[in-house]
Amino acid sequence: MQLKTKELVAFALMSVPLAMGGLPLSIYLIPYYTSELGIGLASIGLIMLLTRVTDVVTDPLIGTLSDATPDRFGRRGIWIIIGLPIMAFSAIAVFDPPEQVSHLYLFISVATFYFGWTLISIPLSAWAAELSPDYHERSRITGARSVAMSTGLLIVMSLPIVLAYLVSQGFTSLAPAHPGSLQPMLRIVAWSTLGCLFVFGPLLLFVVPHAKFSQKSSINLKQALILVWNNKPFMRLLAAGVTNHVGWYCISTLYVFFLSRYLGATTQQWAALLIVYFFCGMVGTPLIVRLALKVNKHKLMAAISLYMIIVFSTVLFMAPGQWKYYIFIQVFCGLVANVGNVLVPSMAADVIDQDTLESGQQRGALFMALWGTADKIALAVAAGVTLSFLQFLGFDPSTENDLQGLKALQYCFTLIPIFFLSWSTWIIWRFPITKEYQEALRARIASEQLRVES
Repeated sequence: MQLKTKELVAFALMSVPLAMGGLPLSIYLIPYYTSELGIGLASIGLIMLLTRVTDVVTDPLIGTLSDATPDRFGRRGIWIIIGLPIMAFSAIAVFDPPEQVSHLYLFISVATFYFGWTLISIPLSAWAAELSPDYHERSRITGARSVAMSTGLLIVMSLPIVLAYLVSQGFTSLAPAHPGSLQPMLRIVAWSTLGCLFVFGPLLLFVVPHAKFSQKSSINLKQALILVWNNKPFMRLLAAGVTNHVGWYCISTLYVFFLSRYLGATTQQWAALLIVYFFCGMVGTPLIVRLALKVNKHKLMAAISLYMIIVFSTVLFMAPGQWKYYIFIQVFCGLVANVGNVLVPSMAADVIDQDTLESGQQRGALFMALWGTADKIALAVAAGVTLSFLQFLGFDPSTENDLQGLKALQYCFTLIPIFFLSWSTWIIWRFPITKEYQEALRARIASEQLRVES
């Protein structure tokens, strides 16, 4: 089954506001709240970790409820409808806060934002896994979502440059209160995210088809979790995904600090470097999809991950102030940056087939919920590990640092991510589901469906 172009576009566009809201949370939130609103590094790291604790309960609950929602109500769409206003208005609270904020304010606003984001992303990811049973078409669907995500990221990363240009042309109302402030940009991010959610959400719900599936007798959550735990391909994919995400989240957590404090890039310069990175990611996504049509997805992901580790390790040889050299990192890593966004969700859909055969249930949302929980924990772990190490080694974001502090920043920015990315590559290399194995699974599922319907 192949989606029509309009259906594929409508489905992919929902990833634009998710990316627009998600990127600032991982890259801009920490430097903004520490440098401009006065919350300490260790405190914000702890707050980010605590906001993830609630997801251990809410994510599987949302996944289970979505799977159990009757088809006649649109078991994916109805939860997305609920999540739209929650994510939209909490984005305003997170990215356009008052001048004085407390630790409690930050915790509640970020936790609410993540809750709304979860209500949308988990059913959306489960929906993606159900749109086609074909091994390669799934990569096409996730590839389209990756291009849409890159588009949202490019929009966000273009804002510092666009704002600087507008201010230079006389639009002084857009100027930051003090040089280098992120507030004007984050305010635009907040309201743009809200607008995109309320435009692309209805488009998704009215254009994209819903999958139909005849369920066997239902099983309870405990039985479902036991089946998930015994699904060895999923557990291996989950372990590889978590370690991979911790590695990349370590990089994104320290990106602004490293580019501005160590490499000496201005706000416009490091934003331009990110634009290069995400543009290359958008250009490289079709190449990844094409390669995935020719080889098994897990082997391709392992090979590309190893390549990225080798390229990124050259950051260790950069001296302070050499921000121009970082463009080579952005280009060569950026071209394959979407490998995880394309291949991992596609492999997750293959893993769900294994569960569908064993349980007689289509429980994609539960799997995506567990995946989402692990991803958010990875973000919190990355923030907690890198920020704690950075503070322990003597780096202070509120003042100028000596060479020792800058070197601590460089080592945390490179060595911690390389460790986790290498671990992930080793895990994914032995992923067991190949194209032939998945096709055999789908044939058995189709046979079982005919038996249930008869």
